Amino acid sequence: MSSIREQIAAAVVNLLTGTGAETPPAPAGLTVHRERTRPVEQDKLPAILVYFEDEEPTPLAKQEFKAPITKRHLGVVFEMRVVPDSGQAPDQAVDPLYLWIMQQIAVDETLGGLAMGVTEGPMKWTATEADRVFAGAALHLAIHYRTSRLDPSSRS
Repeated sequence: MSSIREQIAAAVVNLLTGTGAETPPAPAGLTVHRERTRPVEQDKLPAILVYFEDEEPTPLAKQEFKAPITKRHLGVVFEMRVVPDSGQAPDQAVDPLYLWIMQQIAVDETLGGLAMGVTEGPMKWTATEADRVFAGAALHLAIHYRTSRLDPSSRS
């Protein structure tokens, strides 16, 4: 069995690539990757790269030792990449991807009962000019969940 963190990761990616990704429909031509090291110049755009940041566990009831359950906050980054239309500002080009991601997460922010909920963090904007302009933004979400302190694959 995999850790609850890994089950959450799979559920997040499935929200963007699985059958649930049809309501609302995915942006035309969208590709979703579970990685962060894809060169933008070689990618099929628009694209979303899903990857995970630091996860900091906190024992419940402020017990430092022997707490039965650990509260966790998993940082998830959705790096959105798109080529803006002629005359379109980079942030305008990214906005439909942002809206779609948030709508997909809102379908079930407990991710099938694995998580307690999701909070939105900062959005970090980028634009790169090579042989064409690439627009991007990284949406940061925190997924809150609990596991057994001694077994991260169990919630109790």
